[in-house]
Amino acid sequence: MLELFAMPAQGWMPALVGRHAAFCVFFIPVLAVSPLAGFLFALRNGAPDDPGQAGTVAGFAAGAIAAAIYAWHCPDDSPLFVAVWYTAGIAAVTACGFLIGRRFLRW
Repeated sequence: MLELFAMPAQGWMPALVGRHAAFCVFFIPVLAVSPLAGFLFALRNGAPDDPGQAGTVAGFAAGAIAAAIYAWHCPDDSPLFVAVWYTAGIAAVTACGFLIGRRFLRW
């Protein structure tokens, strides 16, 4: 949010949208597929008490790993861009983890 105070108002939208917002929202969930599958497989063998919550945590962790990997490639490094679009990608993976976990982590 400090970036909003530091730059003029006409610079907010370019900082928010960047050049690769669609790639960010697409590739973070794609990169999270493998870690999420691994976490869910491991959790399935652990028989969690709350499958939805376990899936949510697995999704969040997988999304965070994917966002860290994607950050090495993404040329848009505005804090506003990262706060909005990386969070959207991680939130999508977290929601998928909840839905998948609720369904497949039952025992």
